[in-house]
Amino acid sequence: MRQLLFAVCCSLLACAHSRTSSPADGAVTPPGPVVSLTPEEEGVVMRAWEAVEGGESAKALALVTALWDAGHAHPDIAWAAAVSAGLGGDAAASSHWLERAVQHGFKNLYSLRSSRAMEPVRALPGYDALLEGARRNARAAREAAGVGSGLERISPAEAGISEPELAALVKAAEEASSSGLVLLRRGKLVGEWYFGGESERIEAMSATKGVVALAIGLLIDDGKIPSVDTPVSHFFPEWKEGLKAQVTLRHLLSHTSGLAARRTAGEIYEAKDYVRLALDSAVVDEPGRRFFYNNKATNLVAGIAERAAGEKLEAYLRRRLFTPLGIQDIVWSTDPSGNPVGMAGFKVHPLDFAKLGQLLLQRGVWRGERILSEAWIRELGAAPAQSHDTTSGLLWWLVYEEGTRMALDPDLLVRARGNGASEASLGRVQELMGRDFEGRELYERLFTALGAEASFELFDKAAPAGVKRWGVGRVVGFAAMGQGGQQLLVFPEHDIVVARMAITGGEVDEAIEFRTLGQRVLDLVRPAPR
Repeated sequence: MRQLLFAVCCSLLACAHSRTSSPADGAVTPPGPVVSLTPEEEGVVMRAWEAVEGGESAKALALVTALWDAGHAHPDIAWAAAVSAGLGGDAAASSHWLERAVQHGFKNLYSLRSSRAMEPVRALPGYDALLEGARRNARAAREAAGVGSGLERISPAEAGISEPELAALVKAAEEASSSGLVLLRRGKLVGEWYFGGESERIEAMSATKGVVALAIGLLIDDGKIPSVDTPVSHFFPEWKEGLKAQVTLRHLLSHTSGLAARRTAGEIYEAKDYVRLALDSAVVDEPGRRFFYNNKATNLVAGIAERAAGEKLEAYLRRRLFTPLGIQDIVWSTDPSGNPVGMAGFKVHPLDFAKLGQLLLQRGVWRGERILSEAWIRELGAAPAQSHDTTSGLLWWLVYEEGTRMALDPDLLVRARGNGASEASLGRVQELMGRDFEGRELYERLFTALGAEASFELFDKAAPAGVKRWGVGRVVGFAAMGQGGQQLLVFPEHDIVVARMAITGGEVDEAIEFRTLGQRVLDLVRPAPR
């Protein structure tokens, strides 16, 4: 619990919780919207997952069995049946359904290896053959989707990469429970590593925000958005009054809109329409006055992008971005009303994620074709987007040569006291005021003084006040980042792109965040100490 709260508090790392929840076995992740499932099939499968979460595995099995028997042969349906049977204690039935799932293309090696429901099946003689079948499916699906197409390979030596440092990076990535790691240099593939599995789509979490920012740049290039300083009221006329009239797209992208929001995403996930939730929320601070990491505002950005595009956001991005880069196998989550989710929900293979970073490193040009304007790439990550937090660009994060420093916002105690925080807690926090700390040391000090849950409560009650952050030294790169250590790092000076992604089946601990990744990547090309 302590580590989960730590992850939530660290807005530095652009945290956002996934809508996907874990069933009662604590390891299996129910599938998100699958393109090949019909609405009827999707509805039944989701009801089955809800039954599993409620401990009613027999009910879940009955639901998906009836669906299958009615002619709906789909790997996700068979997998739901395998999990239901496994949780119900019938290993033979679970193995039978797993075999059907594999026969119809099931390829989720992570779930096979980690699900508690599969424990009795893993002990059966035929399990290894089923695992290998799923592996073949994953490889075939990757080939069919052309994952990583167009990228030439290069050896570490040819790329000027320190092989001992590279081996240390790969080992550290594995120890941090990475699912995929991709390294590009000079536009070529140095290596890709999948730890215990094969390449598959992985939820980018808050790194999704970086892709939303690319959509805005494309729409500006296309003349569908006048500029980044266009008022929100241009797209949603109901924002023409009061403080809302002052909010621009730049404010939303730089987390300075003043839109009322919580630090956690619970309020958002309870809503049926994420865009309407944002539109109906108050603007409580003068736009531009304060930095506050805001998931609600980013969902509004995605809604604006879709309205400006005049088509579904995923369709627009496929046409303008993904298809030119040869990226086919992606999924973009929507809210219950069909709006694209902006704060999270983009699922992509790590190698294709790295392609997006390479496009930015190449200043928007791919194979001689201009895809995105260089001017927009400079807006994203060449310099801070506002003066309050120098680590933040426009939904991208700046990477500094000497890391970051943090200090408590002076308004933190005032806001927390006004919202009922105890004087005992505030007194212990007071001792940390007026001092700055390196990286996450500040949070560790808070946890020591208050405990994790009390620290979390303090920040939640004091929103939007909290932590002041600034970079130290030169800006050496920029990144899209999300909870669970989802990272797309771009280092133009060193001609390096790295994508690191991890599948998280439940709570996220500190180790999986892999916070040393950036420095380890730079170590690949730094001169060896004398």
